[in-house]
Amino acid sequence: MNLRTNNPLNSERAVHYKLYKSGKLWLVAGVTFCSFVGSAIINDQIAHADTVTVAKTATTVTRTTVSADSKTSNDSTQADTVSTMANKVAKTTSNIAHQPNSATNSLNTSQAATATSSTTTKAASSILSQADSETANSNTSQAVTATSSATTEAVSSAANQTGQKVSSSNNKSHEAKAHTTSAASGSISQVSNTAVKSAASTENTNKATSVASSAVNRQATTTKKADINLTTVTASTPETDVWTIGDTTRPRVDVVDVASYQSAMTQSDYNKLKAAGVKTVIIKTTEGTGYTNPVALAQAKMANAAGLNVDFYHYATFNTADTAQMEATNMANFLVKNNVSKKVLLFADMEDAKTYTVNATANLNTFWSVLNALGYTNHGVYTSNTYLYRDAVIKTVGQSRVWRAQYPYTPSANNLWNTDDGAWQFSSTALLPSGSDYTGYIDVSICYNGLTEDSAGTNTFSTPNEFVNQYHWEGNKLYFYGSNGQPITGFRHYGNNKLEYYGSDHAQYRNRYLTAANNQLYYFGSNGDAITGLRHYGNNKLEYYGTDHIQYRNRFATVGNNKLYYFGSNGDAISKSQADNQIASSTAATPNTKPATQVD
Repeated sequence: MNLRTNNPLNSERAVHYKLYKSGKLWLVAGVTFCSFVGSAIINDQIAHADTVTVAKTATTVTRTTVSADSKTSNDSTQADTVSTMANKVAKTTSNIAHQPNSATNSLNTSQAATATSSTTTKAASSILSQADSETANSNTSQAVTATSSATTEAVSSAANQTGQKVSSSNNKSHEAKAHTTSAASGSISQVSNTAVKSAASTENTNKATSVASSAVNRQATTTKKADINLTTVTASTPETDVWTIGDTTRPRVDVVDVASYQSAMTQSDYNKLKAAGVKTVIIKTTEGTGYTNPVALAQAKMANAAGLNVDFYHYATFNTADTAQMEATNMANFLVKNNVSKKVLLFADMEDAKTYTVNATANLNTFWSVLNALGYTNHGVYTSNTYLYRDAVIKTVGQSRVWRAQYPYTPSANNLWNTDDGAWQFSSTALLPSGSDYTGYIDVSICYNGLTEDSAGTNTFSTPNEFVNQYHWEGNKLYFYGSNGQPITGFRHYGNNKLEYYGSDHAQYRNRYLTAANNQLYYFGSNGDAITGLRHYGNNKLEYYGTDHIQYRNRFATVGNNKLYYFGSNGDAISKSQADNQIASSTAATPNTKPATQVD
């Protein structure tokens, strides 16, 4: 097609056309720029007016909220201005916190840093542009100053609170007893889930924050300079502190709990606990189906002697009804064997992951039923917030009978947790009072409602009247209870030269030998008494026990009508020929040896 023409182009119209075309291009460019900037602000997630970013150990950025209202002017007009500016700063910092996380989902570390820097620059430009449009307001400088102060204090508050509260864990498995627990912060209701794992992203975030700060500061119209310091605050990782029982800045220590790890504690240590105001000692008795704390009995007696109440606990590992019954039997054996009072409070320590099951409630009720059948009906549950079936096991006793573990980094007398429970175990790094023999850590708790003292007091071991200076059969075993109500061990002399013996299990010896000191041999008959005189046994075997109940060996005995016997090195009576040979041998060695005669 021929598009040429012979008509000349009017130069004036050409100039107007160029200006029109140029203006249109600038208009399009302006609209496009505003669209990008507007999108960055409109699409930003909602953030509190005082949200700031805090980097923890230079790799994590978190957000926390602090009331900006406390930093605004009393004047209502100034307050509106502060609120407006605070929202702008908040959206910027929120954008800083959220954008790097989304960027790293699709970009590598380097690209994430670039994306973060770009986003931050746009946000800062937006604040600068909006601040310019508001310079006519006479209260702008006051608003900037108040906003700066609010933002700076928010950063400081976030850093301080981050270092004050933590989750706790406690695991007491087989005496470690470091109770697995978690602690939500009491004063910080929420901590941001946003985390930037790229150090480069953190660095660019800091730079972007400084840009935002600079943009706001340029709008100050009074002589008072806004001092905005939004540099990233690095919070050092806090550590659980170690402290001494008796420190009045800590929660009151009503209870300590011990296991075999505290076997080195002495009577003096328990006395010091009593003097420091401690009321109860909770002692581990058993774990699983076969373990028994070898020092539990001694620990309980020392605590009682110091005037302290004693409770007991079993560390549970069961996850079926059958194993729950077996573990309850393990604990019951300790209680019955040691004649523990039926009034004593017994805890089930529910913290081990092995016990995780949807049948947790039923299993624990099975455990309780075994103890109930023996008369031990005073129950409580020890658990933590991290235990998966916490509520299920609490059901078996009710919240008022719960002893809960949850550790703050720095326990404070002015900040008590879990006050609706019976007791709160708040530290596992306490030390005994100064001058104690035991220098290791010990777990400590505060009791809110008297739960831990609802026990037998210092009468942990019952002494029923029928078992004082009395025999008592349990199955086919006979025990003798002394004047203190406890079953005896060792020799017992009674009556007219009567002697009996009770083993380490407190059961009486019957129809069996006993080798005592200096290889002295005793034999206890079917009635439990050590025998005297001749004893026939086996295939024409004969032995002899003197009036002291000790077997004769390598010696003569004249019995009855002047019958003389000789008992060899194994305690058996020997024949005449054996005696003649032995006497001849002895005579050669000792000329004055008595002649031997054996009467059959």
